[in-house]
Amino acid sequence: WGYDSDNGPDQWYKNYPIAKGRNQSPIEINNKDVHYDRSLLPWFASYDPGAAKTILNNGKTCKVVFDDSFDRS
Repeated sequence: WGYDSDNGPDQWYKNYPIAKGRNQSPIEINNKDVHYDRSLLPWFASYDPGAAKTILNNGKTCKVVFDDSFDRS
């Protein structure tokens, strides 16, 4: 799987049937292997909306295109 048009989120269900409908991700998270870690701080992301050229939310991912050439990856 990937994020191109031929293997992106709209195609995931072909190889991962559970990814069709409300469940979009082919990543399997096993609850028995997940443990809460109190030492981890909350994660957040932010950006300068004044520098955002376009913001796209297609229901599966969010993409912000900036007007400048600064590498924000």
